[in-house]
Amino acid sequence: MSESAKAVFLSYASQDGVAALRICAALRASGIEVWFDQDALVGGDAWDQKIRGQIGTCALFVPVISANTQVRKEGYFRLEWKLAAQRTHMISESTAFLLPVVIDATRDAEADVPTEFRAVQWTRLPGGETSAAFVARVQKLLGGSSAQTATNAPVPPPAPTVAPAARTGLPHWVGIGLGVVVVTLISFLVIRPGAKDVGPAAKLVPEAKPRPVTAPVAVPVVSEKSVAVLAFADMSADKGSEYFSDGISEELLNVLAKVPGLRVAARTSAFFFKGKNLPVPEIAQKLNVAYVVEGSVQRAGERVKITAQLIKAADGFHVWSDTFTRDAKDVFAVQEEIAGRIAKELSLKLGVSSTAATAAVNPEAYELYLQGRQAWNLRTNEGYARAEELLNRALTLQPDFARAISALADVWLNRGVENRGIGRFDQRDSPEMKRILAQIERAVALDPSSAEAHSSLGSALETNWRLFDAAQAQRRAIALNPNYATAHQRLGRTLLRNGYYDEGLAALHRATELDPLSARILDNYAIGLRLFGRYTDALTADERALALQPGSVQAGDWRALDLSGLGRHDEAVAQVRKMIGIGGRSVYRASLISVLIKAGARAEAETLFREISADGDQAFRSLVAMGRPKEALDTMKAERLALSDVGLLLDSPDLDPVRQEPQFVQLLATLGLTEAHARAQKWRAARPLPTAPTKK
Repeated sequence: MSESAKAVFLSYASQDGVAALRICAALRASGIEVWFDQDALVGGDAWDQKIRGQIGTCALFVPVISANTQVRKEGYFRLEWKLAAQRTHMISESTAFLLPVVIDATRDAEADVPTEFRAVQWTRLPGGETSAAFVARVQKLLGGSSAQTATNAPVPPPAPTVAPAARTGLPHWVGIGLGVVVVTLISFLVIRPGAKDVGPAAKLVPEAKPRPVTAPVAVPVVSEKSVAVLAFADMSADKGSEYFSDGISEELLNVLAKVPGLRVAARTSAFFFKGKNLPVPEIAQKLNVAYVVEGSVQRAGERVKITAQLIKAADGFHVWSDTFTRDAKDVFAVQEEIAGRIAKELSLKLGVSSTAATAAVNPEAYELYLQGRQAWNLRTNEGYARAEELLNRALTLQPDFARAISALADVWLNRGVENRGIGRFDQRDSPEMKRILAQIERAVALDPSSAEAHSSLGSALETNWRLFDAAQAQRRAIALNPNYATAHQRLGRTLLRNGYYDEGLAALHRATELDPLSARILDNYAIGLRLFGRYTDALTADERALALQPGSVQAGDWRALDLSGLGRHDEAVAQVRKMIGIGGRSVYRASLISVLIKAGARAEAETLFREISADGDQAFRSLVAMGRPKEALDTMKAERLALSDVGLLLDSPDLDPVRQEPQFVQLLATLGLTEAHARAQKWRAARPLPTAPTKK
């Protein structure tokens, strides 16, 4: 059997594109070839014949079954299923061919599938979350291990484990009190009998197969093992302990986030509703979670009263609530009694230790750290300056605060990339890069269990052009905290720059699931969506980012790219003019030239080019956008290229005329991108994207 005939054909309804993408990414990470349409193929006879040919030659056919396929009585996936069912009649009964996968609570007996599908064993992968056992089974069915991967391919992450307790921004006794709450929530959400994990629902579901939907689309189901911890209210008389109440809810979120199998909404999104009097079901719907934890903190001298409640979003039912009034001297004695009482009331059995060790962090330093992260995430010079000030104040209060140390390195890194040339090929191992790496390595040494520190290390390694090592660091961060959205976001960007597009988009989408109200994560997700030609979804993501952060230059410039990709040229030009009017970084403004060219506004493009061409770092990007690839290569030498240029080098159609020229081949070799380029070109060749017409 040829290698191509060892491929897996993945068949799914368009509404299940996200889950299918997860399955595809897991299989490809193990070296298994997957035929995965994902809306990159355009319609027509040639497309139809290709699909039929693949079904006729694939080794395994994997239909993805769900509530969405149940309500779709028509759809191209049904033709794929019938073709696969027909092929089984020509295959020996001893040969495995059908491998049905169910991604939600759809019951086998009720599923609307061909009769042939019922003759084989089905697999359940809630939400498309693919286990190592399933991958191993596919490898075995294909006739042996398929683990040979590209030399530079990131290995799959290890199975997540419960990391040592996170450093807390609260006194030791409060940390133990939180342990009681954590045990209760974990018991209810993760280990209660009869819980059904039906997989997370997608907020921005990629348009996997753009085919007409003739039946109503099912409402996506929400994983029962999902929770958001809202900011606890400060009920203190002087209202001066907000940092303390925020710290309690933040620490509760951090501990829950490290529980395998539990999806926890990220702080950025959960705290978005602070001070907003919205109904719990509405908040849960926006965060895509089944449960919400809310509470309050009231301080009076050395006494603190903590009230917490777990609410089921679907009906507003208070599953559990309690109040703890304690001081330092007696909290230890009553800890086990409280935990046992909560477990008894819920008729549950504790499955984890209720005594998690904590390490004290100055609460004021912790609050300064949170404020610094928020300012850093604005990605503006003013935000960087404010973040550096806040983080330095935090480190003055606590010099060994690992998360603040790595956060300060992130500030230096991002500001350096945008203002001082860090990230250019000739800045590898520069004194500034060495300073940043040393700062982050110190944070990792101080707290090896910190997902934030490992993720910051990965970001710095990527900026130093060490893409493989960067992906490994991000995977380590995710293993420590599977719910750390920023690590998924950064992993996605790294994978895209290394030519792993399917896996990169899956990681970015996971970040939006965990932190759906983060402007930065949304506009990064739009980058991946544009690569797949999903301009409608990209536009949705960028416009959501702009709603959350109206002054975002990044999302504003990229909105113009989305509109251009959709052929809405007049709107795209209007967006370009708006962004030029408010200024912004030239690394993005150079990208806007292509928008003007495609809209037929060449004179405006020439004017913008003259304004930014003095910046040597941007001449390359500008010339590529203007359709002058040979000049671009002659202008920009390898040492002046930046990470922001990698996407152009790997997949920009404007560079297609020079991809075979010795100068271009040598450029890729110098940059260490030869293999990434080969992966990108192979991926693109299999997925010809529809292009919007250029306005004449």
